[in-house]
Amino acid sequence: MTPTSTDPFRRSLAGLIVVLVVLCGVFLTLGYLQGPKLTDAQVDTQAVTSRSGQQLRLFANQPVAAVTADQVSVTPDARVSVTTSGDVIAVQFDQPLHYATDYVVRVEGVRGTSLPQASTLEYRFTTAGTSIYSLHRIPDADDEIVTENLTGADRAVVFTSARIVDFAVVGRALAVITLADDDSTALHLVSLTDGAVETVPLPGPGVLSDLHASSVGFLIGVVFTPEGAGAAALGGRELLTLDVGGRRAFTAVTGLDGSALAVAAWGFVPGGTTLVAQSAEQTMLLVDASAPAIPTPLGKFAELVGFSSDGRTMVVRDAVGPISVSLVDATQTRFVPAPIDGAAPFVGDVATLANGGMVEKAAVQASDGTFTVSLVVDDGTAGRVLFETPGGTGSIESFSVSPNDQYVVAEVVPDNAARVSDGYPRDPRSTTLSTVIIDLATGTVVRTVDGFGLQFAPAG
Repeated sequence: MTPTSTDPFRRSLAGLIVVLVVLCGVFLTLGYLQGPKLTDAQVDTQAVTSRSGQQLRLFANQPVAAVTADQVSVTPDARVSVTTSGDVIAVQFDQPLHYATDYVVRVEGVRGTSLPQASTLEYRFTTAGTSIYSLHRIPDADDEIVTENLTGADRAVVFTSARIVDFAVVGRALAVITLADDDSTALHLVSLTDGAVETVPLPGPGVLSDLHASSVGFLIGVVFTPEGAGAAALGGRELLTLDVGGRRAFTAVTGLDGSALAVAAWGFVPGGTTLVAQSAEQTMLLVDASAPAIPTPLGKFAELVGFSSDGRTMVVRDAVGPISVSLVDATQTRFVPAPIDGAAPFVGDVATLANGGMVEKAAVQASDGTFTVSLVVDDGTAGRVLFETPGGTGSIESFSVSPNDQYVVAEVVPDNAARVSDGYPRDPRSTTLSTVIIDLATGTVVRTVDGFGLQFAPAG
């Protein structure tokens, strides 16, 4: 029988079908053996350096079984929590990450919901760098607020005025307190986008002090002491908040009785718009400034020192010394400083780290009776000296920790014998004051800034 003209076509089609079936089997087998694959990822590389609770979202090519935190490793090390939904694994960073740092996140043992084979998902990203802002008081000239990056590049003057007392960075703006010729204070809002300046009307004649900004949103707070109350009289120190993104109307923070709260000290808790205010009677009150309600008492203490960068811990002081207070369950832990090179230190100011450690200003007595004052990292077991003033002739005036615990920022007078005040009637400083930025992990001095009041730019 003579083959028809369609036989070669049929043979080719049959061969093609066989090849496709084989290929499908190969691909199915490979998929079965390899497990889930990473198809995409999302992370805000700027917000992750200034706020805790930010997420890296990993997208798989199929729905995956629940992933636990012990399956996740982060290099450099960072504490995380994990949630899984469908094909998405959300890795949440429990504290802000370091600036301008390469991170690798690995998730091992990832399994699909329908196939048993496990795989490892890996994602690499680089966090954003940051800008810093500082106040420079210039003799016989207008003061300046300057922005630059950590290396000193991209330096720019963002605001100038006679006699700048204080400032705070809030979103894409600055809040600035200045002194007039008659020593009265004024509050200005400065746009970091176009440089526009707006002077905010005050509730009446009075003095402004204790300016702070929330790390999230557009909220600032300031203490207003009306004229006649006396600048040092606690009964006249009213805590006011202002939403920079809204209308120019101050809101008074109220106490337990619903009346305006007279404050001794206050500060925003990192990561939100909650604040802690110390009343004139020394009671610490936890207040949600974005949705005013009856505040939560946290106990009576002599001094409000500060907060951990993750916003979970408040540091206070009583007659004995520093105490850590959990803002989650109000538990208190007495701070006992660890020895430094075997010697017990005398501790002044302290700052809590998100990992539970402390940075402290500590004095250690030498065998000749003299004292050396240093900044020390205390892990609960031993103290590691981070910074000392060169030559031992200067002083560490104050210090703080960057929002992500990467740097310690110290205001330093290099030589106390040559100290000269700038003569400001409010918040006077030494004319030789400078700011030192120190790497917390290594103790390396990253750079020295001539100004003071240094602040890190918040995430946009």
